[in-house]
Amino acid sequence: MGCDNNMSKLKGQFFRLYVEIDSVFTLLAALRSTTMTLNNEAIDVTDKDGSLWKTLLEGAGVESISIKASGICNNSASFLFIRSSVITGAFINARIESNLNEVYEGAFKITSMESSGEYNKEEIFSLTLDSTDSTVRVISDFRLQIGRASCRERV
Repeated sequence: MGCDNNMSKLKGQFFRLYVEIDSVFTLLAALRSTTMTLNNEAIDVTDKDGSLWKTLLEGAGVESISIKASGICNNSASFLFIRSSVITGAFINARIESNLNEVYEGAFKITSMESSGEYNKEEIFSLTLDSTDSTVRVISDFRLQIGRASCRERV
């Protein structure tokens, strides 16, 4: 198999993280890098009575989304909101949009935030958000609730 040169490439610039501030989703300012991990924990039910091949329990396990982001520290409203959310430990509503017309939206907790800087460079930060409760995945004009069989039209 070789490289498929006809396949379109996606710009990382359009993989964006938004946070809800005063009921409005606001682009998190000054981000340089954003990563999203979809997790679906497997439950191993292998026992001695089986064929000694791993057996997984269907329809079980914990589903979650983890988001990592890094960028430049500044005094924008979104950065100040993130910093205060870390200090208070509050859940925040966040949305991540990808180039594939997918949007993931839900409640998240910022589980870590780091800031660093060198004497001759900008101050930078990195943060990790972990989902709580159910997260909604939006594709085109439909909302699919992850972890549940329900489907409702996009508002």
